[in-house]
Amino acid sequence: MAGGYTGRIAFVDLTRRTVAIEDWTDLQARPFIGGYGLGVRVILERQPAGADPLGPEAVLGFTTGPLTGTPAPTGGRYMACGKSPLTGGWGDANAGGRFGAGLKAAGFDALFVCGSADRPVWVEAADGRVLLHDASALWGRDSIETEAEIRRLAADPRTRIACIGPASERLSRISGIVNDGGRIAARSGLGAVMGAKKLKAVAARGTSRVSVAEPESLHALASAFAREIRNMAGMPQALLRYGTCGFTAALLAGGATPVKNWLHAGEPAFPGAAGITDADAVIRYQTRKYACSGCPIGCGGICKVTEGRYPVGEVHKPEYETLAAFGPLCLCHDLEAVFKLQDLCNRSGLDTISAGHVLAFAIECFERGILTAADTDGIRLAWGDAAAMIALLERVIRREGIGDLLADGVKAAAERIGRGAAACAVHVGGQEPGLHHPLFLPGRGTGFVADPTPGRHTAAPMARLDGGAGAFAPYPELRFEAFERYATRGKGPMAARASCYLQVGNCAGVCIMPLMFFGNYPLIELLNAVTGWEMDVAEVLETGARIQTLRQAFNLREGIDPAAIRLPDRLLGRPPQTTGPLAGVTIDVDPLVRDFWEEMGWDPKTGRPLPETLRRLQIEKLVGVAAGAA
Repeated sequence: MAGGYTGRIAFVDLTRRTVAIEDWTDLQARPFIGGYGLGVRVILERQPAGADPLGPEAVLGFTTGPLTGTPAPTGGRYMACGKSPLTGGWGDANAGGRFGAGLKAAGFDALFVCGSADRPVWVEAADGRVLLHDASALWGRDSIETEAEIRRLAADPRTRIACIGPASERLSRISGIVNDGGRIAARSGLGAVMGAKKLKAVAARGTSRVSVAEPESLHALASAFAREIRNMAGMPQALLRYGTCGFTAALLAGGATPVKNWLHAGEPAFPGAAGITDADAVIRYQTRKYACSGCPIGCGGICKVTEGRYPVGEVHKPEYETLAAFGPLCLCHDLEAVFKLQDLCNRSGLDTISAGHVLAFAIECFERGILTAADTDGIRLAWGDAAAMIALLERVIRREGIGDLLADGVKAAAERIGRGAAACAVHVGGQEPGLHHPLFLPGRGTGFVADPTPGRHTAAPMARLDGGAGAFAPYPELRFEAFERYATRGKGPMAARASCYLQVGNCAGVCIMPLMFFGNYPLIELLNAVTGWEMDVAEVLETGARIQTLRQAFNLREGIDPAAIRLPDRLLGRPPQTTGPLAGVTIDVDPLVRDFWEEMGWDPKTGRPLPETLRRLQIEKLVGVAAGAA
């Protein structure tokens, strides 16, 4: 087996309480790399079409990449993957921390789970074995308590744990999978899949070392990258000092951050903005920094809040998305309230992006009279009212009263409420979007709509094309000249190339920040040093196209019509905003999406992969009739 892989995958059937461990080879690994590339291949083969994502036939994967657990810079990512209960299509979620490296140390590249247990269980992967344990005593506990108890039961402080909290146990479709006390594989609602299976946690521990084909080359590459970023201006310095909270002020001022449930943009629309956007104010609560496995940046931080109205104690430093979701999206400028809201999400397993949207949706519905105090359990919702937001989120976690209606996201809530609530529900294909406005960078809208996981800001690298000349990577094929920001033609080739490159980086197990934004991350050289392969840019881009096309084919098999996924009017500027940095801006992403699909080898009108594309990528047998003929 190539370096970077253990060569073993575990398959757990919770209904039968059986474990099968299978070997896989270079020939199977190289075309799909790992991560969700491996995940979509396995799930297409083993999960029947039309399976209920919350039913026993659903397959849930915990997958790593060849760089996970190695000294490759930022090689600490793992991916959860399966059918999304939120969108009904392909779902994946990416998290840092140390669980991915732990799974490799336990002797596995991936672990897949099917079936449903008759009582709560937790799965232990340890030194090449997989065991099932009763988790009845853990059911109902929050994620932090669960981690601590499993680590005690395992009697090994190196045990790495991915678990669910009470929101996932109650099958909230906006819940994720928690590791390291607050790193969350948050998107796609995959925490609910664990909850439906009564799978409380997967724990990994072991002493296996990941083999590396060329350790001296890998060390040289990692050392050079770490030296370079210390001297790079801009984003690297912001991440080194603050983490992503260091971007909040600039993004809000420029118009990238949505305000008041996407109705407005810019600082004037958010009174008291500095309470949320001041990165120095955030890190004043920071007691220590930390880095995910293999990361020379260390953008993570642990904060401590012991005074004020919301003394939550230790809590992870809030990232940009969390600050934007609970801050400007809801007009809340109380930073300590944001810490409290984040702590509730971390402990319960809620995705902070979706949770912020749910709160903003409910507040707007209340303001419009669509919801009243009789509907909201007596809570009088108002923009910026931190106490009301906390009370409402606690009900969402418990599925209590109004919280039960909101716990499955804004699309489901609007459908249940009726009475015009759909106008307040901001989602793309069922998923609440990342807090980056397409009116600011139209390419963000391309990614929101065109990627098989809709609404994902991390799946929209083409947004960089709207911000001036640059480079996604240190290869000529991934450098680009300046485009006119609102041009609707000419961006397709580079948008597709960037998307394909991103798939390989994700599936290799590295962080998106240096991969796509620093311009100097030596992905191909790192892959070759670890695996011993001799990949070049052409092979990497073709591999990424294969992975992306399989994800699209999965959606088609599940009845998703890609052409029916649209941006909400607010994200298109319909009607245009009248004040602020986005005043008068209206966009049309349809031509951008068509050009992207065409460059991917998919039908530009329908988004269906063309037969010749399936043949070129050698996946026609795997896809079968899922993609069909254009």
